[in-house]
Amino acid sequence: MHPPSFTYGLFVSLALVALLAILLRGVQPSRSVSSASNDPESDDPNQPPESDPTSKPRDIQVAEIWENTQVLRSRTWDRLKFEIEYARQRGTTVNTYLIQARETALIDPPGESFTDLFLHELQQLQYFQRLNYVILTHVNPDRFATLRRLLELAPYVTVICSKSGANTLRSIFANQPLTIPSPREDEAQDLGLEYGNNQTLKVHTVRDEEVLDLGNGHELQFRFVPTPRHPDALCIYDSATGILYTDKLFGAHVCDDAVFDEHWKALDADRQYYFDCLHAAQVPQVEAAIAKLEPFTARMIAPRHGPIVRHSLSCLMLDYRRWCEQQQTKDLNVALLYTSAYGNTATLAQAIAKGIQASDVAVQTINCEFTDPETITQSVRDCDGFVIGTPTLAGHAPTQIQTALGIILSTATQTKVAGVFGSYGWSGEAVDLVESKLQDAGYPFGFESIRVKFKPTQETLSQCEAAGAEFVRTLNKVRKARAPSSGGRGGAKRSHRTSRGTGNQFSVRADG
Repeated sequence: MHPPSFTYGLFVSLALVALLAILLRGVQPSRSVSSASNDPESDDPNQPPESDPTSKPRDIQVAEIWENTQVLRSRTWDRLKFEIEYARQRGTTVNTYLIQARETALIDPPGESFTDLFLHELQQLQYFQRLNYVILTHVNPDRFATLRRLLELAPYVTVICSKSGANTLRSIFANQPLTIPSPREDEAQDLGLEYGNNQTLKVHTVRDEEVLDLGNGHELQFRFVPTPRHPDALCIYDSATGILYTDKLFGAHVCDDAVFDEHWKALDADRQYYFDCLHAAQVPQVEAAIAKLEPFTARMIAPRHGPIVRHSLSCLMLDYRRWCEQQQTKDLNVALLYTSAYGNTATLAQAIAKGIQASDVAVQTINCEFTDPETITQSVRDCDGFVIGTPTLAGHAPTQIQTALGIILSTATQTKVAGVFGSYGWSGEAVDLVESKLQDAGYPFGFESIRVKFKPTQETLSQCEAAGAEFVRTLNKVRKARAPSSGGRGGAKRSHRTSRGTGNQFSVRADG
């Protein structure tokens, strides 16, 4: 049997070791919570974790960027998503902003792979019952899981978005009904909130240039900045802080501990790559957005992805103008027209545009669902070639694609190179329909028509990017064939008849 002094010493030693372990466990930067998966806004919340044992787990980093304004950065350290915009494999952040004035607003909650982590962190900052507004700068179906859980926890909240965003939101809720628990009258009175027996989801469709007063000087000014990729996009300016919330503009897919852009020169390549992937094919809309935002005196820019822009405001704005100008001074340009029912055709369009741009040819993407016929007509008339993408709905191309096809057939000369692509769920007749109409009209094809079943894979997107490069080669061949011809249009027509080929297709099943 050990003497009392030995037993006491052993007890003290064990207690000190336990205390030290507790203290070490408590050292956590930025009060972040982490998880094993790294996908930024995954379509599959059950996706297995990255196999690389050295990769960091995803987490939420919280930081105050101004008085009463905080950012919750949902951080993904490794690239899991296969979309081209993530190809630099530098990770990314999905930034959510919380403004706490007399009333409280939350801007852009993250996707469903971050739902649990995000709500845990948000609860440390904000009493859910006192959350007044959730603002969506664009509506992404992937955010529905987080939004649904948030609305169940915060039954007094009002969702704010643009009109087209509200339509998307209603369609999502129609397919997945939302049940919000009825608030209690006594609870509402305690909180000083208006109470209604039939409390339901409240959606406010914001108007361009509308102002939302949160109190304490925080007046949020809304501006519509629609693009083909995000036709419901909004930017927001807070006059109290001078922060400009820009959604997809001025971002970068980079993940590190720096909340701000202190080392902004190191971000140059990532920022330009981000611009090339997301905005190079929608330059007119980007320039219109910059013109709308120019009157604001911004102290910092708070984008959806990457570090907050505080040290390089002027330089980044000049870069965007320069990159836009570079796209417009290229010799050849292609009109890329599409609609997308579930986002898959839009993803294919982005990959094809990337392949075309890599060959130093300008691309103008046109989402036919949100573009008037006059704009489509002008783009088709001005382009050197066109690519048209269509989903298949009930065995047919959508009405907007049929309208665009009619404009092409009546406007585009047969000297223009054509391309067709699309995704489908069951049969895929729409691609065949569009292709046959263009074949019959005598247009040369820049690549074999692309038909993808369900969601595209990395391999599919690589094929689409290669098809974009092939389209440019065909475009150059056609231009050279007709340029020296003394016969003018006759020589060009002969060249196009030879280039028509059989209109073969490569079909890819991408349901993995």
